[in-house]
Amino acid sequence: MKKIRYEGVDEVVYFEKLTNGLEIYMYPNNKAKNFYLTFNTKFGSLDTEFKFEKNSKVEKLPHGTAHFLEHQMFRCSDGSTAFEGFASLGSSINAYTSYDVTCYEVISSDKLKENLELLLNFVQDPYFKAANVNNEKKIIKEEINMYKDTPSSKLNFGLEYNLNINDNHKYLISGEVGDIKKITPEVLTLAYDTFYHPENMFMIITGKFKPLEILGIIKENQSKKEFKPYKNIIKIHKKEPMKLSKSYEAVKMNVNTPKIKIAYKIPKKDLKNYNYNILSIYLDLILESKFGCTSDLTESLLEENLITDNLTTSRDIRDDYVLISIETESEYKEQVIDLITNTIHNMKISKEELERFKRVSISNYILHFDDIISVQEGIQEDVLKNGKVTTNMHELYKSLSLGEANKIISLMDFSNECIYIIE
Repeated sequence: MKKIRYEGVDEVVYFEKLTNGLEIYMYPNNKAKNFYLTFNTKFGSLDTEFKFEKNSKVEKLPHGTAHFLEHQMFRCSDGSTAFEGFASLGSSINAYTSYDVTCYEVISSDKLKENLELLLNFVQDPYFKAANVNNEKKIIKEEINMYKDTPSSKLNFGLEYNLNINDNHKYLISGEVGDIKKITPEVLTLAYDTFYHPENMFMIITGKFKPLEILGIIKENQSKKEFKPYKNIIKIHKKEPMKLSKSYEAVKMNVNTPKIKIAYKIPKKDLKNYNYNILSIYLDLILESKFGCTSDLTESLLEENLITDNLTTSRDIRDDYVLISIETESEYKEQVIDLITNTIHNMKISKEELERFKRVSISNYILHFDDIISVQEGIQEDVLKNGKVTTNMHELYKSLSLGEANKIISLMDFSNECIYIIE
């Protein structure tokens, strides 16, 4: 078992890779009252085309397969569900599928061994009965319709559809109704056998536990199971052009105040000299300084009653481009959009903004170790984006440079602007 130390803070995460390929990350926190278990597979809604190493055949899955599979995994061969098993332990169980991961999560304060074994066993024992698959289609159809009737979901997925030409970010994580009609037990079996091998999975355990005890439980459990030889997966993602599918759209829904989302599709090649961690931090600095709750723009918009709450920002570093977005609600759409876009095209970070961001970020980084869910989220992002735990965040925050921040702004091309409005 390897100890991985976070630099600048007195914190440690324990790591071990089992002989079957399963990676285990453990962050014990004796001050926590609960433990948080997650079993993750590197399989999300983006992964619809792939082939195996040394095999030229391209396999294709319907959109929404990863999400459908997540739902089906809770069905057990004896007719029960995993929900019932965890309920009997007094635990909370959930799962989610994102663009790049499927995660099964358990939180509890008692019966660690039973919870951990049940999590391992139900995720590693698929049961795809045709009747269950057909019943699931009805449930997911309702879920898709719910997404489409929910303004916040419509805002996000509508914008993604207009942003992208080829990239699978344009499709609903759940897929459309037409997609799920194509999903069969055979499709689910192919997806499971490909992406749910221990070599493509990882566990993160945070909270109140003893690492050696956890490792012993997992090793004993895995030693009783046999897995097929792992085939290296080559995921096929289509190259995304920098043009937009549609630059502006306004749709009508039942909302009290119009919702606005503005996004910029920035060529990643212009920022190729920056690794994921460095670029992420600088983007956070730029967005927080110019659109955060203490920014001049937000304070002005609130004072003039042009918006009712703070702006919401996000950034995402994708295969071919960097996406930044700003979201708000306002009765004064045109005026607010003009003010936001004017800020985007005239950004420059000041020394005061840089120093404030450093202080707040370092403080938040230290405090986040008190939150076992936040620590799990950080490790999960590290594993998915970098393949390992990032241990030097404290030093990265301290080393932020005013010149580098403004250089990154100068390199970003904001010409690919996409606006989506719900009114």
